[in-house]
Amino acid sequence: MAATKRAGDHRKLSAVAKSILRDVREDFMSKNLSSKDLTQHYVGISIAALQSKYCEGAGHSQVDFDLALKELEGSALVKTGPVVPFDNPPGSSVFVIGLRSKREYAYLTEAGYRAAGETDNQTPRTSQPRVHISGGTFHQSQIGIGDQVTQTQKVDIENDAEVIERLAELLLTTGTPVGAPAKAEIMRLVEVTRAANLNEARPIFQKLFGLASEGAKQAAWGILTAIITKAMGM
Repeated sequence: MAATKRAGDHRKLSAVAKSILRDVREDFMSKNLSSKDLTQHYVGISIAALQSKYCEGAGHSQVDFDLALKELEGSALVKTGPVVPFDNPPGSSVFVIGLRSKREYAYLTEAGYRAAGETDNQTPRTSQPRVHISGGTFHQSQIGIGDQVTQTQKVDIENDAEVIERLAELLLTTGTPVGAPAKAEIMRLVEVTRAANLNEARPIFQKLFGLASEGAKQAAWGILTAIITKAMGM
């Protein structure tokens, strides 16, 4: 018999894995399930929905998502299902006896429930950014982002390339890879912000920075606010 997986140290999980774990826990809580369900097989959150959120919405690659989910399964914090018997081709000389997951949804274990709660409690608080606008330049005071602090920086808000680069850097500070899809979204965000179209800018901003730290969100929104303020001659 195969050895039972032991719960791993959730502190060593990647940022994406920790975020997915919190989503699986929130799904568990929303279903009003009991502690007994954590020891049994319940229908959890859709893996397709998680994939859409992290790959399409947050700009992570499919590889990043797959590895993060693999981390959670390998640490026995999350399991996937439904579980079905292996398919054995007719006439094959090898017959596999066992079960496999169809990987349609992810559900929480007892260890995963505890780890998700501890991860929430350990989320670092960030200092509030202070934004100053002078002429065409955005001045960013010292800002805490996660457990890092960036020194005073200047961004020329009239230079689209510089603004796009800075927004991409803010995403990177939270562990979010900035591939072609995310870069295109950032470019679109800057474009609609310059047109002072906040109704269109807000959902794009949420899509990009929804999983970012509070410090990164506020710094990014501060840059966009400076662009709009400058365009309005304020």
